[in-house]
Amino acid sequence: MSVYQLRYWNSLKEFKTHVLYLHNYASHCEWWDKAINIFLAITSSSSIAAWAIWQKHQIVWAVIIALSQIITAVKPFLPFKLRLKAVADLNDRIQEISLECEKGWFAVAEGELTEKEIHEQCIKLRNDALMAERKCLKNIVLPKNKKLLKRAEEDADLYLTKNYHKGI
Repeated sequence: MSVYQLRYWNSLKEFKTHVLYLHNYASHCEWWDKAINIFLAITSSSSIAAWAIWQKHQIVWAVIIALSQIITAVKPFLPFKLRLKAVADLNDRIQEISLECEKGWFAVAEGELTEKEIHEQCIKLRNDALMAERKCLKNIVLPKNKKLLKRAEEDADLYLTKNYHKGI
């Protein structure tokens, strides 16, 4: 296998990992957004009833209510909902690029393309991914989540092993 075929394979693996990571990241953001909303709904709807029940533990309930008020005040500044939309849009675009890369793997693996053509295809795919990130993320920063990334890498390896018999 040539250096350029290996480079293309690594791009294929990277795109698949990126798709899975973005999917995991979106699920993570959605979980946090729902958890916050559920917490706020429970505390606001049960505060009167719980006040009577929890008279023995007034301090605990007062802390919970104060915490819910703080969360309500800062919720518009929390990034989860904003990130969720951007990540979902980006994931759709990266999935398309990943599928394009996967489609091109056959010609690369069979030696149908020159090294220059493989190089140009890798650059085009990376440029497409960069344009998608710029369009979808704009000024949104996605902190790297190492746990989600590790799971995405493992899932990508499993996918490529199942579909390409270890690929290389």
